[in-house]
Amino acid sequence: MKTLHWLNRITLGKPLKIYVTFATLLLILFIMYFTYLKPAPSQTKVPVDRHMFDEYKHTSHKETPFTGAKIIHLDLKGAPPRISYYKTLFPLLSKLGATGVLMEYEDMFPYNTPLLKNVSALNAYTVEEIKYINDLAAQNKLEVIPLLQTFGHLEFLLKLEEFKHLREVQEYPQVICPTHEKTMDLLMEMIDQVVELHPQSKTLHIGADEVYYLGFCDRCANIMNKFNLSKNMLFLEHINAVTSRIRKRHPQLKILMWDDEFRSFTLKEMKNGYLNRFIVPVVWKYSKDVYEELGPSLWDMYSEMFPKVWVASAFKGATGSNQYVSDVTHYVQNHRSWLALMSEYKNRITFEGIIITGWQRYDHFAVLCELLPVSLPSLAMSLRVIMGYQDSPLSPPTEVAKILGCEQPYALIGPVFGSPRCSYVGGDILEGVLKLQQLKQEYENILEDSRVKGWMSEYNRNHEFSNPQHVQSVTAPLSRIRGELMLVDNEITAAMYEVYDNYTISEWKETYVKPFEREVKSMVEARDKILAKDSWPRRPLQGCDTCNEL
Repeated sequence: MKTLHWLNRITLGKPLKIYVTFATLLLILFIMYFTYLKPAPSQTKVPVDRHMFDEYKHTSHKETPFTGAKIIHLDLKGAPPRISYYKTLFPLLSKLGATGVLMEYEDMFPYNTPLLKNVSALNAYTVEEIKYINDLAAQNKLEVIPLLQTFGHLEFLLKLEEFKHLREVQEYPQVICPTHEKTMDLLMEMIDQVVELHPQSKTLHIGADEVYYLGFCDRCANIMNKFNLSKNMLFLEHINAVTSRIRKRHPQLKILMWDDEFRSFTLKEMKNGYLNRFIVPVVWKYSKDVYEELGPSLWDMYSEMFPKVWVASAFKGATGSNQYVSDVTHYVQNHRSWLALMSEYKNRITFEGIIITGWQRYDHFAVLCELLPVSLPSLAMSLRVIMGYQDSPLSPPTEVAKILGCEQPYALIGPVFGSPRCSYVGGDILEGVLKLQQLKQEYENILEDSRVKGWMSEYNRNHEFSNPQHVQSVTAPLSRIRGELMLVDNEITAAMYEVYDNYTISEWKETYVKPFEREVKSMVEARDKILAKDSWPRRPLQGCDTCNEL
């Protein structure tokens, strides 16, 4: 039987055969798409809260968002903003999806009783300003949660002469002695004043993290020996003493507490210490992978111990005590990790809220780390993650850039992409800080150059003895760097004045700008002295400090 090859009978030639075959394939694919692959239209619409991000939601897909409280931590023990700044900050936080703020006042609170009259900083907020903060928060539908340390991190109190007798270790003004007869009255007087100025607050955070010294003093050692208490039980005794008094005086308050000090306790110890009677734990971890240290055993124990749990992430102040530019990639990944963990355990644990921390100092004595306006892009991107927006880490954060008024979205990820040029209040601070970072990086590259290491060492400088060609070539950018640094100094000063007082501006510049200026100046002067020479002495060079030793 003869097979009919109809296509071969067409006399228009080989090209037409190819076109017909291609058209046939397209027709088949078209039919398959509309028959099998096209997604069915959604039958229902799920109502969601409208936030500023929603108008850009078509650009990225959403995963299951965290529906609990989203509280932004404002660490006022460093760089406290001017009161006027809150007028722009709070509306922005609310529009980004935050539901409240955690106010860690430390010594910025206006304590005013005779016992506490010297505790407040000289630039502390006034009573009227605290009331203004609360009113402004209410206007923007933000819950205010005061945080007052009650065990560790009491440096602002224990550094003072009149309270040093309450230290657990006399040399270290960090931890208060839990067994001293004056401890509880002092703490409650502070708590009562803070609660009084926050009449609308329904939650109080008592801190109690990083209690590094416990059971060291003679008084505590005697109590532990007398009542056969372990250090863990001594810790729980103090927490129960504080929380029971708070509950008695302020029964309307929910009490939050950092969890790190009892994270290693056994379930039996926590139950015997009645830890779940008054407190709700806040589990904090700021790493890229929170699973690494917060494994299943911890959540097994907490699910049995606590009916509700909070967690804490970070948007700044958690990658180094002297970091002045936020590692946005790190913080966004921290939130992705937390969201995944909460999703995994949501059927066993009620996650009531997340505190997105923004540390300004690692403790009362530490230098300032990333300033709040510098880290607002990090906060905005972190909130997007918590709200369920799964933006690609390889794509520019265009939605955040639109909200913050930034011209270059890619630059929000890192300085390698240039300057973001943002128009939000404090955006000029970010601009100046990124310029400073670029100048420092350029200077560090010069220091790493072999010509500096080989021809501008301390020996070369001291003796003004070097090859001028190498010195001149490697130091050519120094004059420009020095000039640009002076401009950046002036720009940052002007930009910071809109947000901060003179004390903060002076401290930040003294920490990050002035030492750099002095270092560049020293290098320029050493270069000029070396290049001023046009002849050099015979060896050995005079003034060698080690010659006599050899």
